[in-house]
Order: sequence, then structure tokens, then C-alpha cells
Amino acid sequence: MEISEVMNFINGYSKSGTPVSDLSRFKRLMRSLGDPQNSLEFIHVAGTNGKGSTVRMLSEIFQAAGYRTGEFTSPFIYRYNDRICIDGNEISDSDLSAAADKVIPAVRASLELGYSQFEITCAIAFVYFAAKKCDVVILETGVGGLLDCTNIIQPPVCSVITSISYDHTAVLGNTLGDIARHKAGIIKKGSPCVLMCGNPPEAEEVIIDRADLMGSDVIIPDISKIRVISSDCHGNEFTYKGRRLRTSMVGKHQIINAVTAYEAAKIARSYGYDLSSSDIAEGIYNAAVPSRCQIIQESSPMIIMDGAHNPDGMRVLSELVRDIRCTPKVMVCGMLENKDWQGALRYISPYIDKAYCVDGFYKNSVFAPKLAQCFSNGEAVSIREAYYKAAVYAGEHGLVVIGGSLYLASALHKFSSI
Repeated sequence: MEISEVMNFINGYSKSGTPVSDLSRFKRLMRSLGDPQNSLEFIHVAGTNGKGSTVRMLSEIFQAAGYRTGEFTSPFIYRYNDRICIDGNEISDSDLSAAADKVIPAVRASLELGYSQFEITCAIAFVYFAAKKCDVVILETGVGGLLDCTNIIQPPVCSVITSISYDHTAVLGNTLGDIARHKAGIIKKGSPCVLMCGNPPEAEEVIIDRADLMGSDVIIPDISKIRVISSDCHGNEFTYKGRRLRTSMVGKHQIINAVTAYEAAKIARSYGYDLSSSDIAEGIYNAAVPSRCQIIQESSPMIIMDGAHNPDGMRVLSELVRDIRCTPKVMVCGMLENKDWQGALRYISPYIDKAYCVDGFYKNSVFAPKLAQCFSNGEAVSIREAYYKAAVYAGEHGLVVIGGSLYLASALHKFSSI
């Protein structure tokens, strides 16, 4: 099947599919494909924020040790293929078509018409990773965990739960406890769980209770063992339990992501993976995620792109923006209606001298004039001109922040040289 036919087929299904109350729909599909996921070992990662960076760090750690490492993330940044990778290389069109040639007939043969694009993509990824005989797969959930189709896997090497905050509340619930209950659904019998430090007590309690029920150990990184040496636009340098580590990704929150990955790697080592201390340090440093506090340009003006799309993500971005000594600070902002965009922008708007607000980059993007009202100096512009206007306004000594949605990052990539 040609790649255009594959994409037309996938795009013929909705993003979320019909609602589910269990995993039987996806289990039936994978059973018809021979359950390729059962031949693989996984580290399963859920959470509201921090998943992408933690997944990338873990993937780089295993690659540094010479393991063939699969990586499944959501959503894609620049094109569909980049969410399915082996050793950091996105799936080729030919390999994507080959895997889809197996999955699509199985989807068509099913009486179930409510599959989501995510389920079809996950099935393609499992088929691909099994065919390529990956040694380990770093598997990121889509939404939640309990009812996420990735959760059909057998007990993983370990599960990882990153930060818990408000997002996807229409699906996961309106309290942190409800949201944590969905995330904790990935914890499986006897499989240890690494829980990111600093989570709200009500979320932490739910996750620990679930782990106790499943007979699983919970490892929470010891924040008192972190000693920050430096944190700037070149990344972070710190020690954790006496080990000197660095991240190339910027923002102090990456230190928390790094120690989370560190603890998961230690579990994998006890599981039998040969991960040296230097492999772990190298992997953490090598990790880079597009559009996650990514410095696109260091000067004239400095440009940072971040897909921060909820209040907690925007809070982290705003702390980074606050600490950067550039002026003026300009934002290209676009957000989605189904997010708490007003709550998110309350964090960053005090630090922004000028905002160029856009819509139309995704089907439910917030009307740009509504976004502009959230800033003291906001202006609604077209997506084609936003980046260039921001760069001109920032000038040689300023900062341009592109944020609000990963879909915005993808759209701007098409209209500029970013």
C-alpha cells in the first residue's frame, strides 16, 4: 500500500474513536495480529507533563548501552512518522507501509467501527517494533493510562509516572485524584513504578495505593539528594546521590525529569539490562525533544519553542522565560479550546512585552483575538506572519517564545525555517 493510501486510511478515523470502558476493543485487534507486543519488553510512561523528556532520556540511555530501542510518543511534532522510532530514527515510509499492510486488513475485518487513529497507530508501532526485534521499547501513553490502548502490554520492566496536573479533564476527571487514578492504571502486578517527585499529595496517595494493591514497589526520587551546580540556556549541571549529571535540555524541570529517568534506568539494570553509570549520564545529556523548551536560536533574537499547553506546562515555561535576561520578550501564542488556556496564560503573560496570537493551526484552536486579550499588549495575526513579526519586534537583543500547543509548533515549522 502506498504511504498516501495509508495516511488516507488512518485519517479516515477520528482522533479519539468512540469512548471505551475497557481495553477489549484493542485487545481483539492485537489478538488478530498475533499479539506482537507480547514479544517485547517495555518501560511504560504516563503522566500529564514531563513524559516526552523522560521517554527521550530513557531511550538515549538504552541506545548508549547498545540496545535496539523502540520509542513510541504522542502526538507527532513535524510529521506522522516521528512518533514511532528505533534508535532515534523515525519509521521510514516503506516500513510504515509494510506494518500498515498487516494492520489495516485487521481493522477492516473487525466489526468494530469506532477505532481511533491512536489505536491504529499503536498497532502499527507494535507490529514494527516486533518485526525489528527491539530489545526494549519506551512506550508513552496517549491519554491517561487505565483505558489507554498501550495498557494491553504485559507487566513491563517498570512503569514511570511523571507529573500529575489538570489536563484532559473531560476524559480523566476533574480532580487530581481522578486523573492520578487513570495514570496509575498502568501499574501492573509485581512491576515496580517510578513516581516523579513533587507530585500533589492527593495524586501521590492514589498512585501508592494502586501500587500496594498490585504488589508493586514505588520508587520516588529523593529530591534532597539533588545539588544544582548550574542552570542556564545551555542546560543543567547537577549531582544526584553524588553522581554528576548534565542535561542539554533547558529548564530546571529537566533535572526532575532526569532523576526520574535515572531511577527507571537503575530498575532496568536490576532487571538484567547492562546499563553503566556512564551510559545513564550520556543518555540523559544526549536527550533532546523538539518543541519542549527547545532553543531554536541562541541570539539575535533568542528563540525558544515549547508545546506547553496546560497550566502546569506553561508555569514551567514562564519560569524559564522569567529568568532569561533578554528584552523585549515576545510570544507567538496559539492554544486549543479544550485546554485551560486562560489558566495557562495567567502564568506567562506577566513576562511578555508583546504577544502575536494565532488560530487556524488546528481544528479547535482558540480564536486569536480572545487570546490577545490575555496579554497587556496582544495582537491577533495570521500564522504566516506571526513568527516574522515576533522576530522583528524582538530585535537583536530580545527573546521570542513560541508556545501553547505542539500543533502550533508543527504548523509554524511549515511556514518558516524553524
